Amino acid sequence: MIGVISCGYHVPFCRLERSKIGEAWARRAGKGERAAIYFDEDALTLGLEAAQRCLEEKGRTGIDALYFASTSAPFWQRSSASFMAAACDLPATCETVDFAGSIRSATSALRAGMDAIGSGRLQRVLIAAGDVRDGQPGEGEEEWFGDAGSAVLLGRDGVIAEIIGMVSQSSDFLDEWRRDTDSYIQTQPSRFTTERGYQASVVAVAQQLLEQHALQPQDCAKLILPSPDGRAHVNAAKKLGFHDNQIQDPLFQEVGACGTAAPFLLLAAALETAKPGDLLVLLAYGDGADGFLLRVTEEISTRVLPRSLSDHLSEKRLYPSYSIFKKMRTYYAQNAEGPELSNVLLAKEEKQNVRLYGTHCLRCGTRQYPIARVCITCQNHDSLQEVPLERTGQVFTFTRDHLYVAPDSPTIMTVVDLDQGGRLYLQMTDVDPEEVRVGDAVVLTLRRRKEGPSMHHYYWKCRPVR
Repeated sequence: MIGVISCGYHVPFCRLERSKIGEAWARRAGKGERAAIYFDEDALTLGLEAAQRCLEEKGRTGIDALYFASTSAPFWQRSSASFMAAACDLPATCETVDFAGSIRSATSALRAGMDAIGSGRLQRVLIAAGDVRDGQPGEGEEEWFGDAGSAVLLGRDGVIAEIIGMVSQSSDFLDEWRRDTDSYIQTQPSRFTTERGYQASVVAVAQQLLEQHALQPQDCAKLILPSPDGRAHVNAAKKLGFHDNQIQDPLFQEVGACGTAAPFLLLAAALETAKPGDLLVLLAYGDGADGFLLRVTEEISTRVLPRSLSDHLSEKRLYPSYSIFKKMRTYYAQNAEGPELSNVLLAKEEKQNVRLYGTHCLRCGTRQYPIARVCITCQNHDSLQEVPLERTGQVFTFTRDHLYVAPDSPTIMTVVDLDQGGRLYLQMTDVDPEEVRVGDAVVLTLRRRKEGPSMHHYYWKCRPVR
């Protein structure tokens, strides 16, 4: 049995009401909100945060590969998957691959992972997806799009949803694209585009999938398909013969059309309420379509989640204006004043600053960060061990810094005591400055820091455990 062991997701803490976009451009706007990155987030950090949720649930032992899918990865030539594998503290033998070029690249990675496990070459594959989606300013896509990250862990043991069928179809139809010279996603929105592109592709793949397994729409518990505009998915579902109560909510009103992250995000939502034996049809669109048939296993009954997706989405900060929203998206592009770091320094400090290792004293048990040559407690220097630090802890103390140069003031500077030991000085993110308290539980998250002239720099911050 090969299938999904775990699902993770990360929707940015910040949102923008679509009405704010309408106000900025003096036009009508749709209902709801779009998920919007904070200034220190990008597609890589969104996908990494989602991948970490899978690791928290199932651990990192036995993971043979990490695949990352995105149409908006921060690097055109540098493997985001390799960087993520290091941040997840996976071994160098871990296979890493980046998938791009289409908003269904996440399900392309899913197909590749299934093939690799089916051949016996790999045992567990972690697939992360993340997208930051920018539509043309003033156009409808600017409010329809959303930013998000999601992930699935594939394997043979502990499967909660077995993948029993896969179908794929390609289509060189021009509806969404972005050239190497474009800052925004280009579109040709029209009824023809929706029907000839999105609807034709997902309907054809779903029909083929059902025919292959001799199934009728009423045999399936849920149809899971992302929506480009909040409406098209309903028309496609009805054309296939599915009823409204079988259609998984595409989260368009709460998140928006979030590209590569959408299929796994919606799958995670569906699995929260799924029962053993349920059949799920998962579809993904983008230059064609991918379709998967999943059967929920008895293992789903033993799954315990710390919170639901609806809880995750209910915790948010609304940007007060469209101009603040744009400022957060462009801050680092306009402020590349960080240092130019050599690969000598980056390689030397990868274990400490990316994999997050500290020093454990075998004599007195003290853990400290950064990696040290002498124990700060007992001055031992001959029996120290480098160990991975926990990524959860509590706020020991903090200050609200109004002088630190950042697009959102004040910056919360915290001293965090990690679980199992170790103390770090970190910025706090995704929080209302007035709500921080000593003793608050926090989790570490990798975020963008001072931008270099030719390099994106990342370092750990902390955010509240929600």
